[in-house]
Amino acid sequence: MKLYLTIIAACILLISAIVSLACEVGFLSTIGFTTLAVVAVIAVDGFVSGMARMMPKAIARHDAKIYVVSAKEKKFYEKLKIRKWKDKVPEIGHFTGFRKNKIADPKSVEYLERFLLEACYGEVGHFFSLFFGFAILLLFPISDVWFAISIPVAIINVLLNLPSLFILRYNSYKLEILRKSNLRKQSREKTADETI
Repeated sequence: MKLYLTIIAACILLISAIVSLACEVGFLSTIGFTTLAVVAVIAVDGFVSGMARMMPKAIARHDAKIYVVSAKEKKFYEKLKIRKWKDKVPEIGHFTGFRKNKIADPKSVEYLERFLLEACYGEVGHFFSLFFGFAILLLFPISDVWFAISIPVAIINVLLNLPSLFILRYNSYKLEILRKSNLRKQSREKTADETI
């Protein structure tokens, strides 16, 4: 989380400095507007995530085509060397009561299905946040200064949401393999019990 907060603070200062020089606006007022834009984007992201969690479980099915991760997509994430940096991205599952940074019960099919459901909610939230972050453009009356601030903030929001989306999809691929393996094992055990 410290990394993200540092990135956000650095972006606030950088955007404020550039806008105050380019638009000849006071640095402190620009910092205020940039901070307001960042807070607005975080609020929009929170709202979008909350709406995603309200989706019926029937829509957030991990086996639905939009959630299924292909081997080709998994290779794309591996080319990004996702394993090296994925643990540095903050996971805020504690707000929803389900942490996704570690598999607590890898042998439980029910747990893995809940994990996949939570991953689906997360994917939807992060995906729509990529676009709804640009809603901050509508926050204030149209002006060059506001656009000069809000467009970079919305783009940075995209850049901060993409890694989380990639991590969720990358992990979903592995979770689905683990879930299917557990199902096969349960089936074999059940068959063995029935033959005894």
